[in-house]
Amino acid sequence: MGEMSVWEPEGTNQDRTEFKVVGTWDHPGRQSWDMVSGAAKYPTDLWMEGTLTAMALRCPYGHAKVKSLDVADAEKIEGVKLVLTYEDEELASMPKYRPAYFEFGGSPLLGDEAEFEGDEVGAVVVAVNEEVCKEALAAIKVEWEVLPFILDAREAAKPGAPILRPEMNPDSNMTGNTFGAAVEWELGSAEDGFKEADHIEVIDYGRPMWSQFRPMPPAYFSYWADDPWGNPDGEKMCYVTNHAHFPSNGPIVSAFMGAGSHADKYRALSPYMAARYCDFVEKRGAQFAPVLSKRLGGVPVRYVQTRRESFDAAVPQTYLTVRLGFKDDGTLVAVQSKNVHQTGARGGYGDKTHGHLVLPPNAQGFKQTACPNIYSEMGYYVTNGACTTADPGQPMYEPTNLALAKIADTLGLDICDVIMQNVKVTDPSLSACMTAAKEAMGWADKWHLAGERTLEDGRLHGVSCRYAASQTWGMISYNINLRMGVDGKIYMPYAEALIGTYWPDATQLVIAEEMGMKLEDVIVYYAPNYNNWQEGDAADRGSTCTWAAKEAAVLLKQQILATGGAAMGVTADEVDLVDSMIVLKADPAKQMPIVGMGQLAVGYCGKPKVPFQTDVIRTMNVDMCEVAVDPETGLVEILDYVVAHDFGKVIRPSSALGQIENAITMNSGRALREELIWDESTGVLLNGNMYDYKVPTILDQPKIEPVPVETRCGGGAYGSTGVAHAHANPGLVGQAIQNATGGAFIDMVPYTPDKVLAVLGKISQ
Repeated sequence: MGEMSVWEPEGTNQDRTEFKVVGTWDHPGRQSWDMVSGAAKYPTDLWMEGTLTAMALRCPYGHAKVKSLDVADAEKIEGVKLVLTYEDEELASMPKYRPAYFEFGGSPLLGDEAEFEGDEVGAVVVAVNEEVCKEALAAIKVEWEVLPFILDAREAAKPGAPILRPEMNPDSNMTGNTFGAAVEWELGSAEDGFKEADHIEVIDYGRPMWSQFRPMPPAYFSYWADDPWGNPDGEKMCYVTNHAHFPSNGPIVSAFMGAGSHADKYRALSPYMAARYCDFVEKRGAQFAPVLSKRLGGVPVRYVQTRRESFDAAVPQTYLTVRLGFKDDGTLVAVQSKNVHQTGARGGYGDKTHGHLVLPPNAQGFKQTACPNIYSEMGYYVTNGACTTADPGQPMYEPTNLALAKIADTLGLDICDVIMQNVKVTDPSLSACMTAAKEAMGWADKWHLAGERTLEDGRLHGVSCRYAASQTWGMISYNINLRMGVDGKIYMPYAEALIGTYWPDATQLVIAEEMGMKLEDVIVYYAPNYNNWQEGDAADRGSTCTWAAKEAAVLLKQQILATGGAAMGVTADEVDLVDSMIVLKADPAKQMPIVGMGQLAVGYCGKPKVPFQTDVIRTMNVDMCEVAVDPETGLVEILDYVVAHDFGKVIRPSSALGQIENAITMNSGRALREELIWDESTGVLLNGNMYDYKVPTILDQPKIEPVPVETRCGGGAYGSTGVAHAHANPGLVGQAIQNATGGAFIDMVPYTPDKVLAVLGKISQ
């Protein structure tokens, strides 16, 4: 087994062994009824009498600049209320503020240069409806200067390539990234490690851009009206949609920072939003809508985007070449990795600012192996071809697992044994997950060397295994505010729009558990202008925000016991809080309700000391995949997908298992069908909508077997850890195809039939 890591539990009651509500079923989500009944209001549902529609001019080219713009004919169309161009003084000055991490390469909200086909540029129109908007946009006379474009990060890296963003780097297309990861780093000496190796192999891996699936186009709704709470300066209040799961980046923040204002002048609408993933891009509409509404006297304005125009945010493309050195026994001793990574045309704060979340799949994952010699070279390159948004950290495990699979194939070893031999672990997390996964998959009966098994129907059989660490995503300090009302209930406000993740319900469970309250007496409620960070976008961050909620609950319980004990004539140590009642420990029959006790409150801001797993590896997970490959058509069917995930501690079972099912469904789509395709001669995206971009439906969903493991090794509440990001990895399906086809690996996702037939020698590529 690889090296061991050791960690100590942090915080209060992390070693709790008895649970009344945490980890139990039959707790419907507080918003579930709203969502399934249709009562929930999403941004696209927002409408008021007199609402106007706004749309922007879109660039038809892969990269172009506006040479001249004539909006006179558009302004004459009946039903058009306002046309603003990039030369408008107010638009040209926006955004006035942006977060520091988005300062690099800042530009106006609406400019005269489009970075990609479909980019908003030049002008924005407000009219009585969408049809009139489209008519007016078509009437705008535009003279375009078509500019060179680059769609592939490898092309952007070549000497002599057109410089796309000279204001960021006048010498090349290379840029930095949000987290400031080093372009070059080394552990030990890769050169010395290769001298020790018995075998040296090279693997290549490529991932194209892929889109976030969004069930509905984003819509930004805004109007200006009197503040019902009163406003001393008499200025009207701006109301704007709130659909983002990062309050510090979301539309309401974009709106007031874009205008150079502050949060007290804005009120967030629409607590619900359609599912999305790390949206760091679509903020222009949030800034357009308030400006357009204000220009027209405060009337409601909906800035809309069609499904085609909403297809501009994608996870970046990346390309890796990894040289491996390993011993005859399968021990990895040297890694040399080169990663060319795309940062996109813009990925920031609505304008062309650079600074989206980048966690590329470079060699970081190899740090969690016992390999002593690792060299990494990375390059982040600007391209055209859509924006890019968050890049999940889990792809860093793709090259690591492909390397371990390569070792197994070369030496004829079981991939599971190679994983256990090389990966640093916190015992017993990895071994527990591996044992559970093997049992659920029936690994002993299904595993075989590459190309050694054919099914009865003639299809080629393949299996694969991968590991990953489970992310806690706790680098943020979570701000939890709890209040006991005079009604004896506990209240916790939150500001994040709801995207179907479970964290508010998990937080409710943890607070009830720690305080001894009935679950129905803990109210976790939406307070749109409550500007703090108690949120979590998924189980990943939720595991840490529940940790902070636990700490806050302990503090509030101490206040309640002190107050209740005094009322009963005893000390706080002599009473407890049980089922929302103050109970005398010496005589449990003596009880006192907390209703009417008064209001008590506590604020807590914090996170575990080691919140984000780096060198300290806490909880692991093991995925196994079984496929059948048709050698005549190249079609791949996923027969079984087993996920043994160490949750540390399951907080809310239905949501925890649902996180796995969602991630694996997404994985299957990325692995087998999802791909953005451009016309290489024009830079136009050919499948830029949810009809042509093939995502898996319920009919395509593979068999998924989630296997929960609990070792209490995580950094969240009660040792819990993250879920969703841990499985965002399509490479496992590729490994299974490799096992089925005799060891020939397809080096570019997705694994489409033409690529499968090519590795089988049936066609040439």
